[in-house]
This record gives sequence, structure tokens and C-alpha cells, in this order.
Amino acid sequence: MSMSAKLRKRPKHGTVTSVPIDKNLWAYIASRNADSTYWLYDFLTTERVCDRSLFSSARWKKFFFFEPKGLLVSYIDELRLELTPDEIRMPPIWEKCADWKIERKEVPAPYRVTPHDYVEFYVEEDQLWKYQECIWFGPKDLVSYVKENLDQFEVITPREDQLSSPVETLPEVATFTPGCIYEIWLSGLEQMEMTDLEEISEEIDDELEEHEAGEVIGVGGTDEDHHNIAVQCEPGMNKKALGCIRRVLKRLKANPETTDIWVQGGAEKNLGLK
Repeated sequence: MSMSAKLRKRPKHGTVTSVPIDKNLWAYIASRNADSTYWLYDFLTTERVCDRSLFSSARWKKFFFFEPKGLLVSYIDELRLELTPDEIRMPPIWEKCADWKIERKEVPAPYRVTPHDYVEFYVEEDQLWKYQECIWFGPKDLVSYVKENLDQFEVITPREDQLSSPVETLPEVATFTPGCIYEIWLSGLEQMEMTDLEEISEEIDDELEEHEAGEVIGVGGTDEDHHNIAVQCEPGMNKKALGCIRRVLKRLKANPETTDIWVQGGAEKNLGLK
């Protein structure tokens, strides 16, 4: 998806959102948490609906992670549900193990299942129906999945009293531009309060999360003492995210002389630890 596509903020957990599939066909997703995880319902409607009685979690069909940082503006929030702790919990997710691991019999069965407590176990293919596939959808993937599996969805023609308001009468949803990406380059880790790059990135991530300013999206380096942490800022939070990054690095005694912070794709200006 191009960064120029019109996006809006992710909905709060428990929000049911309609997704246009075709001219007269809508699917529905429920936000499991205020992150990128959703449940797709097992029915479609010929007009948009907001009838609460339709949206039981018993009708959740497929769990998925959503690729963009927000939803498309054509996705309309219809209503909000009160989710139980069990409904908010991540379902057990399966992934196929690497072929070489299966061939060398390094795993007891070909599919790894990760439950909410992260104590992984392995199953055969005939057990997969009990669990959810680990799948990432972009907007086109989601629509394609529904269209390719139409026979698996009930199509409901709603009554007049189940219909949503026309989109024109709903308050306009603010669109946003995704925040910038900061590239942090560190040298001299052995002089810092924390010498492990992963642990440093976790400290930054925690600070960003606490201020709802962004998240760490990558950790790496080019040689033994040139380390990189990439941070994706939330929309409108570039300044706050930079403050979070600097605060953590100063607390961990990063050397200002060897610490660079650049905006990815931005002007050639080192923002550093000023």
C-alpha cells in the first residue's frame, strides 16, 4: 500500500468496522485490541448495518494482522462492543515450520502453534482447524480473501431497522499522514549503562508506548560498533517521539559525539541528542 493512501487512525478495541467488498456487499471486522489485530466476521450484508445483535464473537471467522498503520477512510466504524477478557485474548496461532526443519525432523510435527502464553507446541495438518493461521492482510488482501471464499460467508439482506446511517451524515473521519521514521545510529555501547542493543531498543519502545508516540520497527547494524534502531512515529507525534528517544539514550549514558538520529528520507540533518 502506498504511503499516500488516505488512512485514518486505528479504532479502539471492540470497534466493529464495515469493509466495502463490492458495490452492494460489505464485510465486517472487529478490532481485538488497539493494535493491528482484528477478527473478520463470517457474514456479509447487502447494505451497511449497525445492529448489535448481529455482531456476536461466535460469528468471528478469521483472525488476522492488518498491514497499514491505520484503516482506509472507506472503512466505517459502525458500533463498539464490550469485549470479555477471553475475547480480547490473542487466539492460538499456527505457522508452518521451515521445510528443512521438517526434513531433518528437528520438529515433532510440521506446524508450530503459539498460544497467548507463548508456550509453543507442534501439530499435524489435520489439527489446524482448531487454531488461527498467522496471516497478515493489506486492504487488497482482505477484499481478495473475502471474494475468493464467498461460499463460506452467509449473505444477509438486512431489515430497514438494522441499517447504518448514510456515510454523508456521519461525522467526517480525520485522515492522517503516517509519522516519520527515525534512524538511530549508536557507537560505543560498552560505555553505556546498557550494553545490549535489543535491551536498549526495548527501553526506547517502552518509552514510546507509554507516550503513545510510536514504536521500534527494526534493530541491526553494519559492523561490530555501528548499531541501528529504527522508530516509526505515530501520526503527528514526530516531536514527542524524538523527545522519548533522546530521554532514554541520555538516561542510558549514550555518547552525544557518536549518537546520530536521522529522519529516514528527510533532509541531511543529524538531530542527535541536543
